[in-house]
Amino acid sequence: MHESFHIEEEYGRSLPEFETEFEAIAYYYDYRQEMLATLFDAAEYLRIRELDYSPESLYDVENLYFSCFRTNGWKELQLTIREFEMMMSIYFGEVVTRHISQTDWTVKPYPFDEKKYVLGLKRGQHTDFSTNLFEDHYLSVKNEEEQYLYNRFKRIEERI
Repeated sequence: MHESFHIEEEYGRSLPEFETEFEAIAYYYDYRQEMLATLFDAAEYLRIRELDYSPESLYDVENLYFSCFRTNGWKELQLTIREFEMMMSIYFGEVVTRHISQTDWTVKPYPFDEKKYVLGLKRGQHTDFSTNLFEDHYLSVKNEEEQYLYNRFKRIEERI
């Protein structure tokens, strides 16, 4: 069997099961709302300016991420770095869908298991299917000043 199939199979095991597509859509909507509420609580707790879904607020979210990374703020927030990256991904998607036309959240069946669905960020003809667009973010950026989230937003905006 092809090696990439095993990776897809492994990923599929982590996805929740649903009886209907409507159930999956409702679940992922609630998931997004919970992630955003937790991120807003974390920003308020650490006295970050109010997140307002503006493209510029992506600076604040990424600064919060790196501040927690430097100081082990995850412990104080009672979050893991992975949980924060997932919240950051959802917030990023919300900023994108609110400010760039031809973008939206989508829920689609997972091709390797008929009872599983995935959340995606649709942008034009392309869709990113993941609940963590910034996994191991601290490894993927050269330095904190790079402002990767904002720059990624601008790239999407320019391509659509």
